[in-house]
Amino acid sequence: MRRVTMYSDIQSNEVVLNLTPDPKVLIALTHTHIQPLDALCELIDNAIDSFTSAKLQGISISNPVVRIDLPKISEIDSDKGVVRISDNGPGMSASAAEKALRAGFSGNNPYDTLGLFGMGFNISTGKIGSVTHFFSARQEEDKAVDVVIDLNKINETKDYKVVAYKVDKGATSHGTIIEVSNWWPNGNDNRGFVKTLVSYGAKKIRDELGRRYATILRKNEIKIIVNEVSCEAFEHCVWADSRYVEKQKHGKIPAVYRFNEVIHTQKKCLHCTATLEAFQTSCPACGSQEIRTIEERISGWVGIQRFDDLSEFGIDLIRNGRAIRISEKSAFFEFVDEFQKTIKDYPIDSNFGRIVGEVHLDHIPVDFMKQDFQRSSPEWHRAIVYLRGESSLQPTQPGADKNTSPIFKLFQGYRKVKTAGKTDMYMGTWDPVKEEPRRISRDVEKEFYQKFKNKEVGYYTDDEWWKKVEEADKKPVKQMPLCPVCGCQNLEEAEVCIACQTVLKGKKCIACSETIPVSAKVCPSCGASQQAEIVKPWTCKVCGTKNNAALTVCSNCGAVQGEENHLSKEYLLADSDKDDALSISDCTVALSNGQNCSPLSIQVYITKHPIRPNFEEKTIPVYTVKATLNELLIFVDKTHRMFKNCKMRLEQIVASEAAEHIFMLNKAVSSSNGRHTIPYISWQIVEKYWADKLEDNSDDLMTDINSIVGIIRERLVLSSSDSLSECFDMLTNDETTKMVNEMLNAGIDITKIETYKANRHFIKYVPVSYIVRLFEEKPEFFFDGHVWNEPYASLDAKDQIIRFTQERTKALYQSCLQDLLYYVTYKNQADYVLQKTRIALQLLRQKVME
Repeated sequence: MRRVTMYSDIQSNEVVLNLTPDPKVLIALTHTHIQPLDALCELIDNAIDSFTSAKLQGISISNPVVRIDLPKISEIDSDKGVVRISDNGPGMSASAAEKALRAGFSGNNPYDTLGLFGMGFNISTGKIGSVTHFFSARQEEDKAVDVVIDLNKINETKDYKVVAYKVDKGATSHGTIIEVSNWWPNGNDNRGFVKTLVSYGAKKIRDELGRRYATILRKNEIKIIVNEVSCEAFEHCVWADSRYVEKQKHGKIPAVYRFNEVIHTQKKCLHCTATLEAFQTSCPACGSQEIRTIEERISGWVGIQRFDDLSEFGIDLIRNGRAIRISEKSAFFEFVDEFQKTIKDYPIDSNFGRIVGEVHLDHIPVDFMKQDFQRSSPEWHRAIVYLRGESSLQPTQPGADKNTSPIFKLFQGYRKVKTAGKTDMYMGTWDPVKEEPRRISRDVEKEFYQKFKNKEVGYYTDDEWWKKVEEADKKPVKQMPLCPVCGCQNLEEAEVCIACQTVLKGKKCIACSETIPVSAKVCPSCGASQQAEIVKPWTCKVCGTKNNAALTVCSNCGAVQGEENHLSKEYLLADSDKDDALSISDCTVALSNGQNCSPLSIQVYITKHPIRPNFEEKTIPVYTVKATLNELLIFVDKTHRMFKNCKMRLEQIVASEAAEHIFMLNKAVSSSNGRHTIPYISWQIVEKYWADKLEDNSDDLMTDINSIVGIIRERLVLSSSDSLSECFDMLTNDETTKMVNEMLNAGIDITKIETYKANRHFIKYVPVSYIVRLFEEKPEFFFDGHVWNEPYASLDAKDQIIRFTQERTKALYQSCLQDLLYYVTYKNQADYVLQKTRIALQLLRQKVME
């Protein structure tokens, strides 16, 4: 955000910092998209890097700590308070501080540290507030560096020089303190940024930092403290390394694979990161002789979590101690074949997964805000091949027979939980009715996991968990009771001793009181029948009517005595299995009055047989039982023709049933705005819980749009005249923001933006909206072979027919470009919009290729 030049032409205790940037770049950087927690992490990274720097320089730091102090919500609402990040690191000299405040500068080498101090510092502080106070002291220096940067003042006065004071260190012998204040006002895009951060709550922030910096915190070398409470390192709940499953084709497959291997080496320039050939001793790009051989080392582990989950699985990807990607799934559990077709590999047998891991990829470059690794880099490709192979994880897919990667092996052993126990390594119990293992309930899993997080003995390790795995495989041994008279062993169900005929399980004869076998229908001594006839009224199970004992058919509904009520909760529960993927424990939606409805428990069950109401031939697809005011039991027959033939989605039906219940519970809510209706409430439920699952994937269309726009940009740069540079000022603020973000993501030094303006290369990074507007105002840049081969400016415009031809040509291409812009802007998935966009793409691609 700030380009810094230091002058020493004033008092010895002061230096002037010239922060003059290009005005458009200044505005753009303060609006760079970044999440509040990521902004905080950028500043933490810089503090951690100071300790790394001290260690490399041989400087001893006692009890390294990073402190984060956050204001209260009430202070933010009153435009008071500060966000403070402080450390007791080695501190910065005046020259180091100068570089730290310069946008685009990073004093850190790109391989051993976390931060990109200049860029990350400027963007993060500028997002939080308009005033940044920077204070840094070094042990060996008498004075500290003290700088206050007021963005509003700089922007208003256009005076980009600020004074850095050399002041007394006070109580800070060494370290750096960054304080950000003066929250952005209403109307500014960054309004509410700091409030969003603080509203997470200190505990949530500590938990998130504990996950992101887990590998650093586990070493106990550096502490991170938020509002006076230390962050605890996150730990994965995985099975011990000694656990394994056995599969027929693969043998023993351990629950954890650990690795620490160098898969490649390359020579890199430490100045500009260019790659060198083995024989080169200086950088061909910048001439630097600071060359280093970089090992592409992959270390860490992948393994099996002790429970499966809808979202809590995937691989944490770590760079120099900070998790860049948490629970990464697509890179490992999806495979893109040579025809760009994406194959989902895991999970495919259910919606739940349990493959997790922590992988250190210190050598792979990341984007400028450390949101992700650079996935187009060769380093990323080599790492993914090592970890998951060059084929689909599914064993029947091409190339899978040659895949020996650790994730491929884990998939073969643990892809699904079909059988609890040691077979699939999952906790369970023995089901005496079905005579087979049954997985344990999710409530028990949650209880065990909480004990793991509490580090309780036996639960932190997997001892108690493993007992439940073994319990699932233990078929109870039937007891062999002993005869009290002769001592002979008998079967458990035996009523009479097989040796001496002593009654083991008996009852008294109703006539002579002799002890006889419990199942005897006739007394062997007196011959009296043991079946007493008891005549009493009976209650109909269908309608609940109490009937006279003499009746065999209900006097109210005509049901035969003993006939089950096929729509009773008990009957349906006994004839169905719960579907966890469709069930929602606490379903809430916003009502039309702005308040949320009371949490509703929605438990969905899939019936084993068709749902058939009493006395009717036709079956129904769904039946809902209101267990309590805030609990619904929804029973669904997946085999019903409504689902099989009419293609109705289960999610839609469940949402509709729940919406009707919510509507009836809140009938008093006004519907004047048209939102308190069953269809609208149903849509809210679908959008909140299943939208991603039900929506069509439009990635291919966006890829095609990006491709044709990229070709247009390239041809404009190569073919247009120098007057295209003059069109730089046509960029709006929003378009400038998007352009700068694209340049930063591409690793462009934005301090050289004037060069890109002069050589027209800024066009490569402008958004679609600018391309459309440029075409509307300067169509001559696009025709006559510049982008398309259509004649335009080369025609004699004096002729009326020629002018009409020009206008028609321009209108056709303008319409196509506007269709692309409409889709990019609004992502409208309506069929006619998709079709229209495809036609526009086809015409533009055809003409540009001619």
